Amino acid sequence: MALLAVCGGLLACDNNTPLMDKVVDEDTAAVESMLAQGNDIHARNSYGWTALMHAARQGHAELVKLLLANGAKVDAEDGSGWTPMMRAAMKGHADVVKLLLAEGANVHHADPSGWTALHWAAQRDHEAVVRVLVEAGGDLNAETEDGWTPRMVAQKEGHNELANLISRFMRQQEGQPR
Repeated sequence: MALLAVCGGLLACDNNTPLMDKVVDEDTAAVESMLAQGNDIHARNSYGWTALMHAARQGHAELVKLLLANGAKVDAEDGSGWTPMMRAAMKGHADVVKLLLAEGANVHHADPSGWTALHWAAQRDHEAVVRVLVEAGGDLNAETEDGWTPRMVAQKEGHNELANLISRFMRQQEGQPR
């Protein structure tokens, strides 16, 4: 309860900009208006998040397109080394992951612990996102600092069907039969 009193509510602790608030509210018209008025698309909150990170996390493809069209940095990193694509992948938003990749998002980006968007999609059992990332050249052998590959992460979480799919993708990449 003390945190609520200090910050005036949990969201207030983030120090989101008004533009970010409209993105979180999914108010496309307000976002368009604020961008036209020159609101800083690159501004960051207390955690280093940008408006694009919020839109990607929420899976709001139209806002992602709008922000990218207005110069949002596709591979901006927050304070934890996460990119908008990692946020979208973790939440299972395959359409947004595709949009970000089409705009040049780095499929191989890893946070300081070595986790990639592919690791997060595997951990959360988001098969469609795994497929998109693999098609874009995602590294199925990428290891976290603890030595975990996406397949191992899927297995650890009990996502056996996804782990088997990743194994099939690995064999295909190695030129072995399915």
